[in-house]
Amino acid sequence: MSEADKPILAVVPADETGHPDDEGVDAGPDEESRLLPRQVVFVDAIARGEDSCHAAALAGVCARTGRRWRQRSEIQSAVRARLNDSLGCARAILAQGSARAARSLVDMSDGESDATSPKVAASRAVIEQATALASVEELQTELAEIRAQLAALPGRPGFNTGRI
Repeated sequence: MSEADKPILAVVPADETGHPDDEGVDAGPDEESRLLPRQVVFVDAIARGEDSCHAAALAGVCARTGRRWRQRSEIQSAVRARLNDSLGCARAILAQGSARAARSLVDMSDGESDATSPKVAASRAVIEQATALASVEELQTELAEIRAQLAALPGRPGFNTGRI
């Protein structure tokens, strides 16, 4: 797998806190407004999971241009911002759904509604995914704290520069 076809999260270099090297901020409205319309199409495609070649084709540019764009910090920041927005939406949906799923499971266990296999499986899946997403967020926070602590230790080459 070439560097250009790796998932964007694996390609974006990070500092010791886990934030992108470009000052640890995602592309905001001002930075993203500087992208060309074709680059916005490219960013949307990458954020949806397309590889850089297919994203480039959707944006109407050659694959080589897509690979070059993929390495640009403003493109990486915009993709990261799209992914963070998507995770935020998923988090909100799963939080709402997990309360309904829990009620549904309780109703089924009390005999108030039919406990069909698909309903039970769907309710369990929603609760499990909401819990997993919350766990991932906690782990990311803990990892950033550990990286910051390691970076502060004397004699730890690489941690102070973001290169590990």
